[in-house]
Amino acid sequence: MNSAIQVVKRDGAKENFEQEKIARVLMAAGLERTKALGIATSVENWILKNGKSTLTSLQIKDRVLEELRLVDTNVANLFAWYEKTKE
Repeated sequence: MNSAIQVVKRDGAKENFEQEKIARVLMAAGLERTKALGIATSVENWILKNGKSTLTSLQIKDRVLEELRLVDTNVANLFAWYEKTKE
């Protein structure tokens, strides 16, 4: 967990960024744990590389989907569908 990174949720609430949350959602969509953790790490590295300390959950979701499409198209489609049901 990187508490230096804040995530602004849809309702405006803020919480600390957690790699593990991303990994859990990806595993629920059908991705194996090592790949899910790899994507979560890539997303965190992308955030740190860009020097951002606050992002919206939508920005993170979009980056997760981008990374996921490179790893597993089927799981990416399931993830996108699931996220759409939450809108």
